[in-house]
Amino acid sequence: MPQLTSLVSLRHCQRCSGMAQARSTLMSNSSADTESAYGSSLTKVEPHGTEAIPDSERHGHPRQQFTLWFAANMVLAVMVSGFFSASFGLTVIEGLTAVAAGSLLGAIVMGVLAGIGAKLGVPQQVQGRGPMGYYANYVPIALLTIVSAMGWTAVNTVFAVLALQTLVDIPFWTGAVVIYAVQAIFAVWGHNLIHLINKIASVVLAILFAFITFLSLSQIDLGVELNRDATIFQGGFGSWVTFAGFFFAYVMTWTPFASDFSRYLPRSVSHTKVATYTAGGSFVSLMWLGGIGVLVSSFAGELGAIEALSELTGSWAPLAMVTVVLSTLPVSAMNLYGGALSLLTIGIPVNRVVGVAVTAVISLGIALLMAGDPYGSFYDFLNVLAYLVVPFSTVLLLDYYTRSRHLGQQATTELFDKSRKIEWGFFAWIFGCLFSSLFWNTSFWVGPFSEATSALGDVSYVAGVIGAAVAYFIVRQFPPLSKPKDHLTATEAVSLHETTGR
Repeated sequence: MPQLTSLVSLRHCQRCSGMAQARSTLMSNSSADTESAYGSSLTKVEPHGTEAIPDSERHGHPRQQFTLWFAANMVLAVMVSGFFSASFGLTVIEGLTAVAAGSLLGAIVMGVLAGIGAKLGVPQQVQGRGPMGYYANYVPIALLTIVSAMGWTAVNTVFAVLALQTLVDIPFWTGAVVIYAVQAIFAVWGHNLIHLINKIASVVLAILFAFITFLSLSQIDLGVELNRDATIFQGGFGSWVTFAGFFFAYVMTWTPFASDFSRYLPRSVSHTKVATYTAGGSFVSLMWLGGIGVLVSSFAGELGAIEALSELTGSWAPLAMVTVVLSTLPVSAMNLYGGALSLLTIGIPVNRVVGVAVTAVISLGIALLMAGDPYGSFYDFLNVLAYLVVPFSTVLLLDYYTRSRHLGQQATTELFDKSRKIEWGFFAWIFGCLFSSLFWNTSFWVGPFSEATSALGDVSYVAGVIGAAVAYFIVRQFPPLSKPKDHLTATEAVSLHETTGR
């Protein structure tokens, strides 16, 4: 028996030695293979998908997040959202403060999530595996990020095509195909080009929208008072809360993609700086265009988006239409990029380039169905998705700050551990969504408490945060539903290297 024990021990030691040698080889090969493979190059197509970005590929400065998110929100959809201020019967001051409050709160959440990307080095979609589990995360990603990416690309592209048709007499489908092709090229080329395009767009769009703002000033009526006969007046406070929720929801639909464009930043960058630049870029553009929408809402809300902009700019309308077309390109490229990463996250057997193509083709089909009516029933559906995003982002933030932040490198490693099939965070998200739905008042569903709370406005987002947070703190007291691996076989080490790039 002692001899048998010694033999087993010897074999175990040999296996450990082999694993150590394999890991050493993997680490050295990883360093050699990834050294300057992509970096800050603009001549190479981005080679990475959803795997963790190696330290050798990390580059950039947090201030790039400002121009990225500034350009991403300089779109007609934001200005149009401001048009609804008059429909809620709000005064100018009430409308502007609502835009500021909703945008600021959403931008802060967005910024904090973007900062996590630099620490973990993975897209926001993959981070959901931490609290949700590897396979349970498929549900929110498929429902929230993929549909949202395709839907918002379609909404913005419809605006762009309608604007393009005022300049050139072309069929809707022709304009849509051309615009999608350009957007897809940017998304395929990837991270570095998107950052450059948005940096350029920040300057160009700032100049063009500044001109539109100047032209719009003559249409402003600062004497607009509270209108109790407005179409969807909910009382002074209720209307204010719901209108602020419009802008909060708009930013929150971006949060599942927050880390997609910050994951290449060096691991050592300040989380606070990443969060500040991200939030700053988002808030400035939302406040600017949303604020203009509020100021002209007394007449613009009665017109279609393109008609309203044409009325605002008068003889300079062609320049405004060019602005709408150009503003669509960076934001839609980001959506197609995020949609492709989402497809990879749920295990669709394609690479990132094919993922962009698939996302673009399906989104194009949605745009053709929405032609002429970007604010139709599908837009209502996108708003409902915002209700579901809020509990998702709540769970991600709570899990990071109460658990995964303290795990070090293990926090990234566990995101690729398929043995963690489903975790308690998934149920916390479900509960948050269900609790939020009790207060919805939509064309899809009217919650049992929606009428009772109507004087307070749309409190669905608050309910989603509270429900998800309470559920999370309860379920995190339970043992994990799956036991994470505390060791790797040589085969698993190779698999982890291929998956995470480490």
